Amino acid sequence: MRKQALVLAIAAAAGLLLGAPAARANGFYIQEMSASGLGQGMALVAGNGRPTSQYHNAAALSYMKGGFVEFSGTSYTFVGGYENAAGGKTSPTTGTIFVPHFFASYRVNNWFAVGLSEFTNFGLKVKWPSNWEGRTLAIESGMETFTINPNVSFGPFKGFAVGVGFNAMHGSFRILRGLALGQNPPGDGSAPNTVDLQGAAWGYGANVGLMYQPADWVRLGVSYRSGIKIAATNGTVDFNVASPFASRFPDQHFKASIQLPHIVMGGVRFWPKKNLSLELDAQWVQWSSYDRLRFELSKGLVLGPGLKQMVLEERKDYKNAIQLRVGMDWEIIERYLSLRLGFLWDQNPVPDKSVDPSLPDTQRVMPCISVGTQLAGLYIDVAYMPVFGLDRKVTLAEGAPMAGKYVSVIHDFSFTVGYHWN
Repeated sequence: MRKQALVLAIAAAAGLLLGAPAARANGFYIQEMSASGLGQGMALVAGNGRPTSQYHNAAALSYMKGGFVEFSGTSYTFVGGYENAAGGKTSPTTGTIFVPHFFASYRVNNWFAVGLSEFTNFGLKVKWPSNWEGRTLAIESGMETFTINPNVSFGPFKGFAVGVGFNAMHGSFRILRGLALGQNPPGDGSAPNTVDLQGAAWGYGANVGLMYQPADWVRLGVSYRSGIKIAATNGTVDFNVASPFASRFPDQHFKASIQLPHIVMGGVRFWPKKNLSLELDAQWVQWSSYDRLRFELSKGLVLGPGLKQMVLEERKDYKNAIQLRVGMDWEIIERYLSLRLGFLWDQNPVPDKSVDPSLPDTQRVMPCISVGTQLAGLYIDVAYMPVFGLDRKVTLAEGAPMAGKYVSVIHDFSFTVGYHWN
């Protein structure tokens, strides 16, 4: 029984490692790529005149005059944690995380525009105390991705514009978990009995967007970002265990792949006044592509005389999820002062059986605000968004690996510095 539990624990750890962007679902899907966009709740599928819009819809490039260069950064600070059935509480020790982004665009003529994006849209990190009660599920888990995304846009022709792009994503990842091996022998009590999984891989995809502006006061947009397959062919599995267990758990390599979700977005933006715009968006993320994990080990785990476990597989059965976004952009004083407000509702894609402390996902609500100013071609924006995760309680009877209640609030602060020439 202990051997089976250990195998499942390693499989789950490997799954969370390689599938970090999908395994954390909405909690590891990063959309906060500029302060102006964050203030509008990322409701940008129909465009808002800044180069960040090309992530949501590459066709937005056709509606931006001149050239733009901008740099943004967003910090994430987590508050909350886990509460067991007896009322004992544990909080993560992750600390504040900073994520940078870069966007540029240039409209070559009245029918052709180009853009370049460098961003992180999957990532972040979770770290728990090394000796806490859930150490066999999570001590540390994290993934860093970096995507280079050139885009081109054609139009508008009779109100229509179309944009396409190519995505090259690099991901590096790590998972550290404890192993339930029992009491260490005398003289070997310092061994932490952990498994440490690390790897890196490239993946490739595409994006396409369409916009239609039938009148000055309204514009519609739809876009699609393809799923990206991340395949690790030489990931490492390192065991740090007491000497009696070392022969059963040799350090080795693994091969595995995961299909990140397809994303479909649609929205409509209205201009009731020249200096005021409102947008309503919907986003569909195909998390159901994350249904199972399969890992091929180079040496295997020794389960008994002549018996090895060479393949680890675990079902996840995530569900497709919808996000609703609404945003406002109001230029109160022309060029000198802009106010932006937004709100998001994020559907939870994670079934109870897949919830664990690595990042327990739940439905989330997010109000947003930002302010910005311009001086000649220079513009600066700042924004804040609290991410309220609705309390989630899971039980062993529901299939969860660890029963308890999870509470979370994430404080997102963002800034953007950019330059526009026309």
